[in-house]
Amino acid sequence: MVNRPVASSLSGLRTLFVGIAVVSLTFGFVGIHQHLQNIQQKHVRSIDVLYYALQLFTLGAPHLDEGGPLPLLLEIARFTAPAVTVYAFFEAGRLLFAVELNRLRARRARGHAVVCGDSPLATALIRHLVAAGHKVVNITSLASAEAERAVLRVIGDARDPEVLSDAGIARAEVLYACTGDSAANTAIALTASLRLAKSQLTAAYAHIADPELCLALQARHLGADPNLTLRVDFFQADELAARGLCEAHPIPPLNGRPPCLLILGATHFGCSVIVESARQWRVQEAPLTARLKVIVIDPIAPLAITRLLGRYSFLETVCEIVTYPELTAFIPGPAETPDRVFICYEDDERALKTALTTDRFWTGGRGSVVVRQNQLVSLETAFGAPLDRRLFDDVSSTISLFGVVDAAADPRQIHNDLALRLARILHEGYLVSMRRQYATSPSMVPWNELSERLRQENRAQAADIGHKLSLIGCALAPRIGQGAEHNLTAEEIEKLAIHEHARWCDEKVREGWRHGPRDDAKKLHPRLVPWDDLGEPTRTRNRNAVAMLPESLANCGFRIVNK
Repeated sequence: MVNRPVASSLSGLRTLFVGIAVVSLTFGFVGIHQHLQNIQQKHVRSIDVLYYALQLFTLGAPHLDEGGPLPLLLEIARFTAPAVTVYAFFEAGRLLFAVELNRLRARRARGHAVVCGDSPLATALIRHLVAAGHKVVNITSLASAEAERAVLRVIGDARDPEVLSDAGIARAEVLYACTGDSAANTAIALTASLRLAKSQLTAAYAHIADPELCLALQARHLGADPNLTLRVDFFQADELAARGLCEAHPIPPLNGRPPCLLILGATHFGCSVIVESARQWRVQEAPLTARLKVIVIDPIAPLAITRLLGRYSFLETVCEIVTYPELTAFIPGPAETPDRVFICYEDDERALKTALTTDRFWTGGRGSVVVRQNQLVSLETAFGAPLDRRLFDDVSSTISLFGVVDAAADPRQIHNDLALRLARILHEGYLVSMRRQYATSPSMVPWNELSERLRQENRAQAADIGHKLSLIGCALAPRIGQGAEHNLTAEEIEKLAIHEHARWCDEKVREGWRHGPRDDAKKLHPRLVPWDDLGEPTRTRNRNAVAMLPESLANCGFRIVNK
C-alpha cells in the first residue's frame, strides 16, 4: 500500500531515471561513434553504433574493455547507463515485493469488503467504502494500478477461486462484483458462494448492466432456498440511482394538487425515475383522489411506456402518463406546467445542453431541473457552489447535475436487496389496502418509521416467497412481454396461508418467543398456536396477505407462472 506523497516521489524518481536513460543512450551513441572512428579510422554503420550503445546498459561493451582515453560523452554514458539498469532491477524487485506484500496482507485481512473490477462503478464504490471507514480489497486486472490508503489490490481474475482466496474472501464481510462484464459478475458471485463452507462472507452483490437480465436473475435467486447463509443479490445501476434520487428528493403535493413531472428521454434511467416517483406517490393519501402527472418526451416514448405499464401494473392507477415525440411538440397547458424536470439522456453533453438552453423550464425553483450525468458530473460544483465562488450565475442553481455512477455505487442502496425491496412493497401494499378500507392500525406508518423488528419480519416473509410458490408448483418470472400468469385458487391461498403462519411461528420460537398474552418485552405472543387454534379474524388476515401476493409481485416487476 503506497500513500500519495510516497507515490508522488516514486513517480518523480521514475521520470528522472527515464530522462537519464535517454541521455545515456544519446551520449553513448555519439561517444561510441567518435571512439570507433578514432581507433578504426573508417566509416562506422549507425546500426552498429546503436547496438554498441545499448550494450552499455548490460555492462557488456567489448570496445571499452581496453580502457581510455575515451570521448567525454562516452565516459559519462558508461557510468550512467549501468546506473539506470541497476535502478530498473531495483524497481522491478520493489514492485514484485509490493505485489506479494499486498497479496499477503489481503489474504490475511479480516472484516473487509472485496470489490471486484476496475470499472467506474467499482472505483466509485471503493471511494464510498473508504469514506465510510471500511477496509477494502480490490481485485483488478490493471497491473499498474496504484493502491490507495485503506485499499489493498490483488491482480487477477476474480472468477478464479485462488484469486478470491488471495483477496481474503474467507474472512471478508461482503463481496461486490462490479466488472464491466455482467456474465463475469454473475460467475464471481457463484464462485464466492461455492467457497462458502470455509468463509465468513454473508452477502455478495453482482452488477448486471441489462435491466431485463437483472430482473430475471433476481427472480431465479428468490426461488432458491431462503435459508441460504450467503445473501446474493443482483443490481442495476440506473435503477439504484433513480431510487436514491427519489429518496433524497421526495415529491410532495403542491397546493392541494399532484405535481407534474417532465421526463426528457425514455431511457432506462428515465423509466426508473417514473417507477420510483410513482411508488412514493402511491403511499400518500392524495392518490386516492388524484394521479401523478407524468409527461415523457422521446420518439420511442410510446413503446417504452407501454412496456413499462406492462411490467408495473400499479402505474396506471397511480400515474397519468402523456407522451410527446419531440420537445418542440410539447406546449404545456395550465395543468402541464412541470414542477420538476428530469433530463435523462445517456449522452452527457446532450443532457447538459438541453438543460442550459431550454429556459422555459427554469421556473421550478432551486434544483428543479435534474440532469443525468456520468463523465461531466464534476461540473456540479460550478452550478451548486456558493454565490461568491460560483462559476455561473444564480439562474444555474435551478439546474442540479446528478451523477448516476456515484449514486449507484452507494453501498446503502446496493444493500437494499430484492427481499428487502419486496418487503417494502408488501408493506406499501398493506398501507394502500388499509387506507382503502378506512382502517387503522399501529403499523400503518411509512416503511422508514417501522420498527426494525417489523422490517425484519417483512423481509423474512418476502425471502420465503420463492419457497411458497414452489409448494404449489409455481415460480417467479419477470413481467417482460406476453406470458400466462397463474391465478391463485382458494385452495392454494389456504395452503400458503397455513405455511406462512407455520414459518412465522418457527421464526418466533427460534428467537425465544413463547405463547401468552402480548408482551414484546417478555417475548410473549397470543398467536403462537397451531393454525386450527387461531381465531377466524387472524386466519382471514393471513389469507388476505397471500391473496395480495400477485399484486405485490406485479408492483415489483414479477408475475407468478406455472413451472
